[in-house]
Amino acid sequence: MSKMDRRELLQWAGSVGVAAALPWQATLEAQQAFRFIVVNDLHHASSECDPFFASLVTQMRSHGTIDFCFIGGDLADTGKPESFAAVRSAFSKLAVPIYTVPGNHDCDVEKNTRIYSEAFPDRLNYTFRNKDWQFIALDTTDGNKSQGTRTSAVTLGWLDRTVPTLDRQRPTILLTHFPLAADVTMASGNGGEVLSKLDGFNLRGEFNGHYHARIERKRGDVPLVTNACCSRVRDNHDGSPEEGYLLCSASADGRLTWEFVEFLAARKKT
Repeated sequence: MSKMDRRELLQWAGSVGVAAALPWQATLEAQQAFRFIVVNDLHHASSECDPFFASLVTQMRSHGTIDFCFIGGDLADTGKPESFAAVRSAFSKLAVPIYTVPGNHDCDVEKNTRIYSEAFPDRLNYTFRNKDWQFIALDTTDGNKSQGTRTSAVTLGWLDRTVPTLDRQRPTILLTHFPLAADVTMASGNGGEVLSKLDGFNLRGEFNGHYHARIERKRGDVPLVTNACCSRVRDNHDGSPEEGYLLCSASADGRLTWEFVEFLAARKKT
């Protein structure tokens, strides 16, 4: 039995092949599949969490080649600078680019993103490319509120300015902390407005956290994916025991698939 068999690599039912490929233009160089990791709601609280995240990164490394890792908010449990530093240090061991967005708990100290931004500069509203795919990462926080939130006018304005500069034909993935599907608990109150700004794009999917549960919704053919947490000090809101991350694959023909990978050490947390 292989190492990953022992760790019970779990496939999220219905996730593989979730969206049919759309026509898009790509260079020969871009005709390469790649994999990346999405994890959210780490809630680093103190130095007692450090071994937990060291073990998590070791498990992530066991997958072999990944191109990058995205952390979807709530890196810190109470927004402390030392928690941001600890997360940055732990995930540096992946030796790949780390992309982040803030969550509400990352704003706990001052009710804004200043301390988070000092630890993770230029990681509020931004875009990046990997192979021929484009990624849009958004700050969906509303101070440190957890419910009744709305994505800010600053973020909406950034989208209005940025969307015209992007290629609508490229496979695109949206990354947020708050759920954008209106019927997910604790979703952003204006998630539909955010999504509507990407109408006409070759949007392959959206990943988010905040509500700790494995939930999939769709807007047309686009999957909106909320994942479980991966935390030593927090549990899933829906009472499910499995915590972990998503191992995502982007194919050369524009398909996005993912598998949920359980982090078994989360079941032994104290």
